[in-house]
Amino acid sequence: MRFDLDTWLGGLFGCEVFRGSLDKDETLEPGSVFSEGLLPRRAFYYAKVPVTSVAQVGALTTAGFRVIDVNVAFERQPQDISSNETIIIRDVKPEDETDVLKIAESSFIYSRFHLDPQVSKELADKIKREWIANYIRKQRGERLLVAEINGKPVGFLAILVTNEKIGVIDLIGVDKNMQAQGIGKRLVQFHINDAAGKYSRLLVGTQIANIPSMRLYQTCGYKISNSTFVLHAHVNEGKVI
Repeated sequence: MRFDLDTWLGGLFGCEVFRGSLDKDETLEPGSVFSEGLLPRRAFYYAKVPVTSVAQVGALTTAGFRVIDVNVAFERQPQDISSNETIIIRDVKPEDETDVLKIAESSFIYSRFHLDPQVSKELADKIKREWIANYIRKQRGERLLVAEINGKPVGFLAILVTNEKIGVIDLIGVDKNMQAQGIGKRLVQFHINDAAGKYSRLLVGTQIANIPSMRLYQTCGYKISNSTFVLHAHVNEGKVI
């Protein structure tokens, strides 16, 4: 198993953060995951493992990782589709920053950080805020779309594009006071339409606990394509806790 330093997430956690990676058929012994006596004083580790790799998940949980979430991936082809045109969708503007960041830090409850009982809500909210702040600073992603009602941002959709020209919904959020009003659906439909002729296919991932999000993507024509366990491990005083 390989661990790579995640400096961006480490800056938010205030300690070293490592992203774990495994080969598909790699045999893993629990005792080999962490080097006894060599763990940092404080650190956070995470890994994503296919749900079919049961033996790897067993070894990781024996070593101290906990299953936090199951991430479900959805795919579909870009296509011209009808949508609700009464909600304005446009690119983010500099004057949107305060409203969009407020939505980002207050509208998530199902992310892997919000679901982890060892991550404070304040930190989980900050991670989402900084995630989208990187889009506004043009330090991450391809495009940040904003949904506007009565001249005010009420939602956003962040888009990554892979080397294979796959358009990935990196994050989507709707003002918690404006949810269940079709704003998320309008953002996704705009993305599907806009992607026609630009991207080879469209991809998005969400948490299995996030039933409203899963229903949204299925309503918009996305089909389930993959699923992975998301595991976290926290180290304090040099020990996995």
